Amino acid sequence: MKASVVITGVSVLHSSVVGGRAALADALWDPGEPAHRHVGALPDGLIDEIEARRLSRVCQLAVAAGRLAVADAGLERGAELGLILGTEFGDFSSTRAFADGFLTTGPAGLSALLFPNTVMNTMAAATTIALAARALSLTLNARTVAGELAVARAATAIAGGRARALIAGGVDHVDSLVAGTLPVLDEPAVDGEGATFLVLESGEEARRRGARVLGEIVGVASRALPARPHGVGRAAAARAIPAALEAAGLRPNAIAWVYDSASGDSARDAWQARLLDGALAPGAPPRASLRPRLGAHAGVGALGVAAGVWTMGAGRLAGGGAVRLGPGLVHGVARGGTEVALVIR
Repeated sequence: MKASVVITGVSVLHSSVVGGRAALADALWDPGEPAHRHVGALPDGLIDEIEARRLSRVCQLAVAAGRLAVADAGLERGAELGLILGTEFGDFSSTRAFADGFLTTGPAGLSALLFPNTVMNTMAAATTIALAARALSLTLNARTVAGELAVARAATAIAGGRARALIAGGVDHVDSLVAGTLPVLDEPAVDGEGATFLVLESGEEARRRGARVLGEIVGVASRALPARPHGVGRAAAARAIPAALEAAGLRPNAIAWVYDSASGDSARDAWQARLLDGALAPGAPPRASLRPRLGAHAGVGALGVAAGVWTMGAGRLAGGGAVRLGPGLVHGVARGGTEVALVIR
């Protein structure tokens, strides 16, 4: 990490909470599960009437989360802002509706309004337009680790001097076809939706504008582990964790807590446990996952990073017990072998 990367803003948009850094505590403190995992009506002022008619549901979630994050960081709309967004499925509902129009009535059934939403970066495009953000924009499509990967890529861009301020995070929505198909493929159903965005800046830029620093990302790494496509690997040696620790200048025993990506996929969860045991002390430090409570989607992946900031202040894991204060690790691994690690202090 060539330059310090700090977190100056956060937005949380999930079934039980909508807001910035103050709402984050409400989302993480309650150890119980929300009654449902779908985002309800958005608060007034986040989406205007024209956007409500023009934008799809998942695009509205992204735009609303982007506005909340920028406001939480005290930033203005403008050219110096960029966006790196992770998503597992994109705007699948619009894609399906567009295809159904053709399959039902032929070329006359193709919708010009739906067509832009069939591309994976439609959420990022809508958000950058709404925020007048003219710096780099990138969409990452990855199962299980999209949110964590987006934050890691953004931190790398800030550290390398390729951007001054970036919004980074994940967004997904529930589509009935996806939710019904995944169990047939022996995967946990997508039973949650939402968005979590963080504002990342260089430490120098944050100090220049007098921003409040919530936390610092001191080491990131993403690696490919040997595994069959959509399969679980046999190796128990993590690659991203040692690289992130080296970038942070920390030994494994310095890590005080871990947020992992356990989601109920028993084979993948067991693989991740082996990776963490091999890279850190077996069974320690304390670990937690937000996915069993809030659903498995890209928004929850990014929420793990925000939860790390909260944990350092609260001295406890989300929904769990107390932990010693100190740097922590956010770790994700996907079927097929994509591994992501972020060290936060």
